[in-house]
Formats: sequence, structure tokens, C-alpha cells
Amino acid sequence: MQNDDMARLQQARQALQQGNPQEAFRIVRPVLRYSGKTWAQSDFVEAWSVFAEISTVLASEEFTNFVYAVIRNPEDVQALYHLGYQLFEQSLHDLAATALARAHALAPDSPGILNELASALETMGMNAEACRLLQARPKVIQHNYLSRYLLAFNAIMSRDLETPRRLLESLQQEPDEHREELAGRIATMLARADAIKGVSSLDQQDLRGWHYILTGAFLLHLSPYGFDEGMNGRYAFVQDTPGLCLEGILRLATALKEIGISVPRVFALPERGSTILARALALKLHVPLVDWSNEGQTEPGLIAAYDLNLLDGPILVSLRQHHPGQVLWSHATCWTESFPLTADFTTFFYQVNHAPWESQMSVDPDTRQMVHSQPDERDAASIAAELLQAQVENEAFEDLPKLQALTKAAATAHGAAIPAALNTRGLRQQLWDSSPVKSSRFA
Repeated sequence: MQNDDMARLQQARQALQQGNPQEAFRIVRPVLRYSGKTWAQSDFVEAWSVFAEISTVLASEEFTNFVYAVIRNPEDVQALYHLGYQLFEQSLHDLAATALARAHALAPDSPGILNELASALETMGMNAEACRLLQARPKVIQHNYLSRYLLAFNAIMSRDLETPRRLLESLQQEPDEHREELAGRIATMLARADAIKGVSSLDQQDLRGWHYILTGAFLLHLSPYGFDEGMNGRYAFVQDTPGLCLEGILRLATALKEIGISVPRVFALPERGSTILARALALKLHVPLVDWSNEGQTEPGLIAAYDLNLLDGPILVSLRQHHPGQVLWSHATCWTESFPLTADFTTFFYQVNHAPWESQMSVDPDTRQMVHSQPDERDAASIAAELLQAQVENEAFEDLPKLQALTKAAATAHGAAIPAALNTRGLRQQLWDSSPVKSSRFA
């Protein structure tokens, strides 16, 4: 074991002895995080022993027993698998992958273990590593449907479109309803890629193009901050502004025109930020504003959300279903977590965001200290009217022709590959927490 890891284990034990199990876990997690390395058995046992001590304090007895089963017999494939599964269920995917990788090394042709490991790596965003491990077991791929699907999906997430094309026919030959859904997902993504390949680079920075391939939805704005330093169009921390809200509205109007959608009304969702944007959008488009009910609506119109994450469960349920002529726009979308549905249009991706009417941070020019502004508690109508008077820099629209080209090309697709905004039935696609375009993020 490396000296740094040994020091971390010692520090974790000290934190535990000082009554700080959360800090102990924070310290030990990087040691147990999947790295693809081969562990010496003694090191493996020692690291998980520290984790077991922490689990005794933080987790249930049942969970802790899974950890101790591995410590007692680190060569027990089933014990390793069960621990990996339990860690996955606790969203500790990086630790799950470490346990499952050891199980896979001991039983390399077990499809259940390989699939669980690939799923953990997928959730971590390590799609290329998942592909590497899957491709190393060709017999498993040949005989196990889920392994083939996972390879196809993770290949797409690694910007490899040829592997899923090769696998698609075998995926489509299964009559099972669930398997038809999985095969349909791959086929739809490939069809979307074909529709836009002439206007989109589909490289490691083409966030907008790959978002369309995965979801059928359009990303309107790319963050200019740190674009070539690892962000690739997403925001890590952002304080939203009236200007960015107006830019989103203007870009949305342009995209709607390109794919031939006219808006007869704007629906206002029962959430303050969404109501503000809905009012501003209705004023800009000169159409009526209609309140959205908890049960939903079936009439054509544009549903305006500030951020789907801010909506209550029943409202989200009412938004899952496509209806003819009905379009969903979410101004802000969190990109670091999966979500049950994707808006047909979103303005920008963030990890941490503060709305313009919320308290925002700034530096006092005199004291050089961080200060927090007061929230804007004015009524929604006043803020909405002010948004439409915001200043938007001319250079903010420099990439608008690329957005127009993408939306126009996507609108030529047919069948299941049409843009989500043109769908008349079925459920909206989930938002994946991984992507072929990677971005730096806060830990």
C-alpha cells in the first residue's frame, strides 16, 4: 500500500476515535475509490477494516455485516458481490466498483458480477473503463443480453457509435418487452446521431450535440467559463442573472421557430421562479398565460419551468407525459445528478446555481469581504417585466447559428428519433448523470 493511503487509514482511525465518523469516512473514501489497480489481499482487508469500523457507527448492523463478511474472507466472490450491491444501493458507486472489481477478478465470466461492475462504473462516469472490461469478456457479451446492452450504451457514452451499431441487430432480436425498450433506446440514439452528424462535431466538447443524441432535447446556452479548461459548456458554480434569463427566452424563441413550433399559450407552474419566467415568456411571445394544475394539462402550449429540481413531486409526474403541441422548457438544469425527466429545451447546465431573485454573493469593494444580497421579494409580474429589459451582450449570441443548424437538422428526423419537442405521446426521456462530454465538478 502506498504511504499516502497508509497515512489516510491512520488519519481516519484517529478521526473515528475523536468521535467524528463522517470525517473518518471522508478521509478513507479516496483509498477505497475504484482506480483499476490490483490490490494486495492484506491491503484490501486493512482498508475495508477501517471502513467497517466507520460503518459500525454510521450504518445499520445488516450493512456492516456485509463489510465484515468480506474482511473475514476476501476471496469469497458472493460476499464481495453482496457488498458491492449494497454499496451501489447506498449510492457509493466508487466503493462498490472496488468490491465488484475484486469479485470480477475472481470470477471473470460471471455476467451478474460484470454487469453490476459496469453499472457502477457507468454511474461514476467511467464509461470507457466499463467498455474495456466488457469487451475483455467476448463470450459473456455473446451470451448475455444485458452485457451487450451495457456495452452498447457505455460505448455511446464514450463517443463510440460503431460498437452499438454492430450490436444493435442482436439487441433487437429479443422479443421481451423490457429488452425491446433497451434496444429501442440504442436505436433512437443512433438515429439522432445520424440526423445531426452533418452539423455537429460530436467530439469531446460537443455538449449540445451529445445532449440531443442522449435525450432528444436541446441545450440553448453554453457556458463560456473554463470551456477549454475542463468545463466544456457547463457551469460549476453560477449566479444566474436577468440577462441570462432573457438570453434563454430569446434562444428558445429562435429554436422553436427553426423546428416549426408556434406557441398558443404559456403555462405557469406553481413555483415562484417558474411563474416569473412564464410571465416574461408570455409577454415576449404575446400569448396568454395559463396556470398549470397539479393534474396537468393536455392543451397545446409551452410549459415554462425555472428549474425542474424545484418542483413538487405531483407536478413532476404531470410533466412526464408528452402531449401534442406541448413543449417543456427548463431554464436551469443540474447536470451532476440523474433526473426522471429531461426538459425539451434547457438554457444551461449547472452544479450549483442561485436564481436572480435569490440572495447572491458578491465582494464588498471597500472591505473585500464576501457579502450576501437580500432576496428580491417583489411580485412575479414586476420581476418578469424587468427581465425583459435586461441587457444581453451581443457576443452572447455568437454561437446562435450552430444552435439553429442543430435544431433544423434534428427536425428532419423521423419516428422515435424526432426531437422531444415534437413528440406527441410517450414519456419524456430521463436525464443521465453521465455524458460523452465530461466536465470538472466540485467534489
